[in-house]
Formats: sequence, structure tokens, C-alpha cells
Amino acid sequence: MIVAVIFSLLLSAILYFSQISKAHSVITRTNQGVAFFIDGFFSEIINTIEALDENMEIRGAMALDTEAYQRILDRYRFISKANRNITYVYSGYENGLMLINDYTTPKKYDPATRPWYRAAMANKPETSIGMPYQDIQSKKWLVSTGKALKQSDGRYGGVVTIDCSVDQIAKLITQHDEYKTEFSFVMDRSGKIIMHPDQSVVGTSPEEMKDILQQAGNGDYSYRSANVEYFAHYSRIPSTGWTVITTIKKKEILHPIIAQVVLLIGLTSVIAVVMGFVQSTLLSRRLSRPLVELGKKIKAIIAGEKLDEGTYVYPDNEIGIMALEIGKLAAKELSEKDREIQASEEIYKTILMASPDDITITDLTGRIIMFSDAAPEMFGYTPEEGPGMSVMDFIAPEDRERAIANISRILQENYHGPNEYRAIRKDGSRFDIEVNNSLIRDQQGTPVRMVLIARDITNRKKAEQHIQELVHQLEIERDLAQRNSLTDSLTGLSNRRFFDAALLTEFSRHKRTGTSLSLIMMDVDHFKKYNDHYGHLEGDDCLRQIARTLKSVIERGTDIVARYGGEEFVAILPDSDLEGALFLAKRISEAVHELALAHATSETSEFVTISLGITSAADHLLTDAEQLVDLADQALFLAKKNGRNRYEVISASI
Repeated sequence: MIVAVIFSLLLSAILYFSQISKAHSVITRTNQGVAFFIDGFFSEIINTIEALDENMEIRGAMALDTEAYQRILDRYRFISKANRNITYVYSGYENGLMLINDYTTPKKYDPATRPWYRAAMANKPETSIGMPYQDIQSKKWLVSTGKALKQSDGRYGGVVTIDCSVDQIAKLITQHDEYKTEFSFVMDRSGKIIMHPDQSVVGTSPEEMKDILQQAGNGDYSYRSANVEYFAHYSRIPSTGWTVITTIKKKEILHPIIAQVVLLIGLTSVIAVVMGFVQSTLLSRRLSRPLVELGKKIKAIIAGEKLDEGTYVYPDNEIGIMALEIGKLAAKELSEKDREIQASEEIYKTILMASPDDITITDLTGRIIMFSDAAPEMFGYTPEEGPGMSVMDFIAPEDRERAIANISRILQENYHGPNEYRAIRKDGSRFDIEVNNSLIRDQQGTPVRMVLIARDITNRKKAEQHIQELVHQLEIERDLAQRNSLTDSLTGLSNRRFFDAALLTEFSRHKRTGTSLSLIMMDVDHFKKYNDHYGHLEGDDCLRQIARTLKSVIERGTDIVARYGGEEFVAILPDSDLEGALFLAKRISEAVHELALAHATSETSEFVTISLGITSAADHLLTDAEQLVDLADQALFLAKKNGRNRYEVISASI
């Protein structure tokens, strides 16, 4: 019976460790597959966000016109079509502006109050990846990735965001491999569940998972929830900082072990009874030795020692045969375990070699141990030449000091990159690469290897440069078009459109700061008769001469003079009170007189004259800029009514 108990314990231990190892292998493979998929999924989204953040039109959209808005929306539409995982691309600004394709926002929609806007502002200048949500229209699960937009004055006044579908991720985390209770879920950096097969727990922060957030890298973890014990594996996603956890119930691992142990106990009990009977009958050492040898064999199997098959031959009797079969059973279990481990290693090796990027494994000094099949094509070295070389042999001399510093950051700060370098091929040619880094750690969490993933980005760099050149050309053409759209073609003065915008700006500043603001409205007296008598060409020349005179008299850099329409002109005088405006109006009238432009049909003078209406704002009377224009127009009307060739004043306080 003692021998039977020993057999049961040994075989139970073999089965237990075999099943635990198998479970670990299964959930580790599943976990890493989910983590790799999510990392690749969001790396592309984050790179797109970074590119949009560099666009000056998107940053400064609040100060642009509808044409610029359309260019931005066209860019958003192109990005949505290029990536089928992207559902919406949009940007919102603190002034209430919202730019989004294929979606109509509700009335009084304020983007600055939305969760995606606040999340991006809270994480500035870093990229913010929010919690998944279910789209009202499509009912699909989406996740928002956004970044705060830095304005030219250094403030953050808007957010650009991409909403992408996570249907593929949701399907992936609900799949199970060999265990029915196996599933995966994702937590953000704060420990909140953001993806889970059970939607009722999304948004919660399980207490039993807090220890995982304090761990670095990846590893195994056991916990209890609702009186159920779980066995789990976790790993970090470099691009998002999220944690992927794959878990199964321990009882599902133990049930096969218990069943097999019961079977083995029954089998060994039978063996024990037979052995006891035979030993008590024969009292033969020959009958007990097979059991002793079997014990040695099982111990050797557990210890991983090589067995010497020729040392002992089991006798051709019941005990010898049973001992031989039990030894084969134990060896079979260990062999199956080894095959599972080898199969798992082959899977990872296949993934490694199938990657289009170069995946290089080095020691902690940067000495190459192995690189993938993509390396020879990328760098020109054969698989036999690579091992033993230093990764610095592939980096251009001008970038090596920075590369060495980044390797130090990997070891000290667990820095993952990415980093861009100029690389050198075996033939001496150069090209651009992007490198992401990771550490391989032992069970104690100590780094033992480095993994470097290099991607050829030469074409991407050329495309980015071409795009920058196109954007620069578009900006030049846009500036020229803006200047032409804000200038009167006849006089060279600012036009009515520019005047309206400038007056709104200055009136807002006046209301905000309490500074003075005056307005002079001017009209050429009897100009229709001048045109009828001298002709339109002479009339145009008359307006040009008056315009040049106004620019010479109104010479402060902050003052604005514009052609208001026809023969009417207007001057905006920031920081000028009524007294200053009267002084300037008198100089304008005198300067026009000095032109001595003959006007034979004028009822006022033999020369061309102008009438002027003057007003100055007071912040306790006026509420908008149009009221200031109305006051100046009334003053101009009064000047015409009182005989022309004069100026009149209507104060805002009257």
C-alpha cells in the first residue's frame, strides 16, 4: 500500500504539472496573439492622429473660412476610406466649431463638453485613447483616439479624434482555444476594464486586478473572484499602455487531473493488491525489484535525466509488465508535454519568420543572437552572417550615439520607442528605418534579451516630404487667394469684406478691454454727376487718387481704411477717441481739397469734395458693431443734408 501511495503521488504530480504547463502555454499564446493584434491595430490609428496633428489647417481651423473647412473634411473622408476600421474622423474646437464627415451633429452641439474632447485635453500633449462606446446609428462598438491641437499662440484650442471599430477585437477576446472557460479582457492604465465579453463589467475596476497594474512586462497571475479561482496571464500593449489579461477557471484545469488521478489510484490500488498478494506468497526480491526500478524511472523522468534503457529488463510476469506500462505512461505524458512546448515554439518561430519587418533578438549589449528572414532582404546580410554582429553595425555613424542612448533607456526605463535612424546595408547604401524595442524577461522579471523590430520607412519618408511640399504650395496659393479676396481691385484698399471682419475684431477688443474705438464714414460729393460729365475712366482715376490720399493721411499701422462701396470709404480708428477722429477728419478733408480735382458739375464746389460722418463708441451704449456703423452713416447723412463738403458727429452717448 505504501508503494501504491507513492506511485499515485508521483503520477499525480506529473499529471498536475503537465496540465498546468499546458494551460500556461495555451493562455500565454492566446494572450500574446490578442496583445499583438491590438498593438498593431492602434499603432496605425495613433500614427494617423500624429499626422493630422501636424496639419496647420486643422490646428488653426477656428480662424479659417469654409473653403479651408472643405479641404479638411476632404482629408478626413480620404482617411476614412483608406482604413476600413476607421468609422469617423473629426475635430472640435473651443469656439463650438465641429468638422466631421457623414454625420450631422445635434443643434447647440458643443464639442468642448464632450467626453472625447475633455479626455484629449486632460492627456495633452500625449495621445488619448478613450473607452469603447456603442454608436447610436450603426450599433457598432467604437473607441475614440484623440489628441489636443496646439494653436500658434501656444494654447490648446481644439481636439482631432478618430473613432474606430473594435468589432474584430471584441470577437477575438471572446474566442477560446482548448478551454471552454478561457476568455480575454482589456484594462486601461487606471485599472478600468474597457473590453470584456461581459458588457456589464465594462467600466469597472476589479480589486483583484490592482496588483497586475504594479507589475512590469508580462507574467502569470492567480486570483479569486466570486468564490471562483482563476489562472491568468497578462501582458502590456506598448502603443496604448493597456493590459491584456487571458484567464481560465482553475477547476477546468484540475478536473482532467482529478479524473486521471482517480483512474491511476484505482490502477495502482489494484497493482498494490496484486503485489501484496504475490509478495506475501513468493517473498521474492525479483518481484519487488520492478517496482523499485519503476520508481527510479519516474524520478528520472521528473528530474529530466536521460534514461539508460539497457540497465534493467523487466521480468516477464504481471508485476514486471505493469511496471513497464506505468513507466511508458509517465514517459508518454512527458513526451506529450514536450511536443506541446515544441509546437508552441514553432508557432512563435513561424510568426517571427513570416513578419515583413526585421525582428532581431540580441543580448543586453546589442550583440545579435538571431534575426528573422526579413533581415537579409532589408540589410543584405545572410542569416549566417548576422549572429555575432552588433546592431550598431547597421546604424549610420551620425545616428549611433543616439541609438546607444536609446538602448540605455530600454534597460533603465523600459522604453519601447519607436525611433527613426539612418541605416546602412551591406553594400554601403543608406535608407530610413523605424525601430520598436521590447525586453524579454525571465520568471523573476530580470531582462535577459532585447527584441528589436525594424521597418523600412524610406517610401513613407519620401511620401511625407512630398506631402509637406504640396501643403506648402497650397498654403502659398491660399495666402494669395486670401489677399486677393480681401483687397479692392480698383483702389488697392481693403474691401468691404475685410472691413466687416476687422470691425468685428476691433469692436470685440473694445468691449473686452474698454479701449477707445472711432469710425469715419466718407462719401465723394456729387460723384454720379462727375461720372456722367467726365466719364467712368476719369471717375475711376478720381477714386484712386482719393484712396491714395486717404492712405497717406491715415498712416497709423493700427488704423484701417477701406472702400465701403461705390464712392464711399470708411476708416476704423482703434484706440482713438472722438477728439482724435475729428482731427483726422479735418486733415482728410483738407488733403482732398489740395488734390484740386476739377468738378464742373458740382453744386458744392468747383473741385471734388467729400462729406464725412464721425462717431466714437462707448461701451455702456453699444452692444454690436452694426450700431457703430449705423451711427457713422447717420452722421454722414447729416453732413450731406447740411450742405456737403463738411463733417458731422453723432456721439454714441447722444
